[in-house]
Amino acid sequence: QKASGKVLFDLVCSHLNLIEGDYFGLEFQNHRKMMVWLDHIKPIIKQLHRPKRTTLRFSVKFFPPDHAQLLEDLTRYLFALQIKQDLYCGRLTCNGTSAALMVSHIIQCEAPTAVFFAWLKTPKQ
Repeated sequence: QKASGKVLFDLVCSHLNLIEGDYFGLEFQNHRKMMVWLDHIKPIIKQLHRPKRTTLRFSVKFFPPDHAQLLEDLTRYLFALQIKQDLYCGRLTCNGTSAALMVSHIIQCEAPTAVFFAWLKTPKQ
């Protein structure tokens, strides 16, 4: 109950077996209906007014300037999912140059969807 946001975030990254967690965060809708990032330092209970009714969303916090900096296929795959979702929902709009970069992230994603979901279903030890 008094755990910090970092404790929860680390549990999520551990569950996903995600090493490059620095690019991601957990966000939620606050009482003003604005999406905000869960602060890693503050206790969770101080940030969420209705914890049982709050949905936390695992999202990309920032994109590296060069996708070659990403070391893991899982990170690339999660980036591709985020870009596709944001483009689809209209949260992400961009010019032609940026769109080409976004598409390159998606195309260069090396983990096929079926393999990823099979990996998620594999029991963790």
